[in-house]
Amino acid sequence: MIVFLVALLVFGCGGYAAYSMIVNRSAPSLPIPGAAPGGSITIGLTTAPESLDIRKQDGDAVAQALLGNVYETLVQRGEDNTAQPGIAKSWDVSDDGLSYTFHLADGVTFSNGDQLNADDVVYSLQQTLQKQYVGASDLTNLASVKTAGSSTVVIKLSEPMPQLPWVLSGRAGIIYDETAKVNYTTNAIGSGPFTVESWKKGEPITLKANTSYWGTKAKIGTVVLKYFDDATAAASELKSGDVQALMPTDATNANDLKTQDGITVAQTESTRKVVLGFNSSADSLFSDARVRQSARMAIDKNAIVQANGAAETLGGPIPKLDPGYEDLTSLYPLDQAKAKSLVSYFRLRTMKLVYPSSLGEQIGQTIKNDLAAAGIPVEVSMVDDATWQQTVVQDKQFDLTIYTMDSSHDAGDFVARDNFLQYTNAEVESLYAQAQAATTNDDYANRLKEYARKLSEDSPADWLYVERPWVAYKSTVKGLPTAMVDCYLPLANVTVG
Repeated sequence: MIVFLVALLVFGCGGYAAYSMIVNRSAPSLPIPGAAPGGSITIGLTTAPESLDIRKQDGDAVAQALLGNVYETLVQRGEDNTAQPGIAKSWDVSDDGLSYTFHLADGVTFSNGDQLNADDVVYSLQQTLQKQYVGASDLTNLASVKTAGSSTVVIKLSEPMPQLPWVLSGRAGIIYDETAKVNYTTNAIGSGPFTVESWKKGEPITLKANTSYWGTKAKIGTVVLKYFDDATAAASELKSGDVQALMPTDATNANDLKTQDGITVAQTESTRKVVLGFNSSADSLFSDARVRQSARMAIDKNAIVQANGAAETLGGPIPKLDPGYEDLTSLYPLDQAKAKSLVSYFRLRTMKLVYPSSLGEQIGQTIKNDLAAAGIPVEVSMVDDATWQQTVVQDKQFDLTIYTMDSSHDAGDFVARDNFLQYTNAEVESLYAQAQAATTNDDYANRLKEYARKLSEDSPADWLYVERPWVAYKSTVKGLPTAMVDCYLPLANVTVG
């Protein structure tokens, strides 16, 4: 039996140290290749990865291309953003929520023929923590991981972590081949339904069906991921047939593509949220919940969504694809007269709204005008990302800020000790802690729902909208994903008729 104990040492904001170990491996079991599927598809994407090293390359681009295609995770992620069987065909949870036993599927192999077994799972978690790969911060409660035979892995936690299976369906759960000799910067070896046939920085990524794949094989032989800086140029190539799908396209081109015969245009679900945050520090006017709530009532979120063209109003910290979702948009409906009445009791100076210019001028001007109509004067400052990071996140020199929350399962950011909104509320923090202590999925979701409602009532932010990206594709294309396509694009089910 192999045991890996993780000593979690906290330094400042947090850090981890893991003890190394010797991992025993089973001999490779060479799978018998099947017939290669036919057909190919070229998919237009917007953000190219700087590297294929999914261990170290931050951002969504490399995960979008490789996760679920070339690399697989211990637990698979469904299109509804829930944990599903994958390399682990099932798992058991102890009554106290501190022990998870994962049972691996039979016959799992890497694309080079190496057998994937429990040792690889232990090795991969060890490497992720010890070398601080992307996703390591999601494993803070991991106390130990050990094998219980070649096809069983037992993970012990220091505290309950009901979202562990979901966490292991993301970057933290990628299973690597310890003995593989590969240049991770330009290539990849995983256990998925595709392999990387070719890639050079600045060029498309070509994926080839893995004919020796251990699971249900890809339905298409070749996938070319082509990257565009210009959405209109990408739309032109879809019209001409040079590409067969755009994941995503912008609202303007989506409207144009709707008029084209043989092209299907649809909106997808995501967890990417755009938020108006209030500085709730003790010396801020927004330290009073009544001022925050007034600001929320003053802003016309429906108008912002309509102008965006690829979004949906939210109203709280949890989107539809995350556990604990509840429609909270009715808590503070548009009522500028009521907002103006509430803030009339306060002597308001001009408020400073600082946000990244990448979000565009229109959203800032809309918020400024809406708040002014309710008697809240605002000065708008659009800055580059680095300046925003310094001014808002580091120095906290702002009254309001607009920003994007890219991740799923991130509702706890508002009660984190280092949250840059400087928001504190003992009751809300307790509700979140209770959710994290849940030992079943149902309890977790119900407690998160209670937390989200209380948080939204107290209004440390105004959740403006969740993005719903447009996609467009030739009508002969079937099997494309319909959710989280900006960060997770499994393509094994795609066919071109």
